[in-house]
Amino acid sequence: MKKSELHKTVRAEVEGILTEGKVAKNVAEKVLKVIDTYLEPKKGGMTVNLEDVVIRDKEGNITHIQDSISGVFLPATTEYFYEAKTGGIEVNGVALRRHSRAAEKIRKEFEKTIKASEKAIMQDVLDGKLKPEEGKAKIEALRAKKPDYSAIAKLEGAIVKK
Repeated sequence: MKKSELHKTVRAEVEGILTEGKVAKNVAEKVLKVIDTYLEPKKGGMTVNLEDVVIRDKEGNITHIQDSISGVFLPATTEYFYEAKTGGIEVNGVALRRHSRAAEKIRKEFEKTIKASEKAIMQDVLDGKLKPEEGKAKIEALRAKKPDYSAIAKLEGAIVKK
């Protein structure tokens, strides 16, 4: 049984029992709210207000989309954003993801650098240049770092809103 079917079945059964038992309306509503909270299927993905993540021109056309990683508004073109297979923000007949090409490039380069650094640290431990505890500490410090997306704000056509 799918979760949606389970939710509907349990809710209907409990609703029937509450009605038969002449339970006070406010109590019945609380019970049904608990059932909905725990059994209702969650909606996939994150929802955002479109107007909060786009900039429009005077004619109402979308000109910029906010990159979901850096928070910078970039021109709404395939030069800056990947096409979305499903969902996305439609601009001139093309659905675009809010994840920019520049942010993806920075993330991939960052991960590549971290992996190479981890490999070098592990080799230093194996070669006896570092004690295992020192190597572990260095790797933990590396993994705590985050990519620097500040270069995205310097791209042509970028708009930074505060």
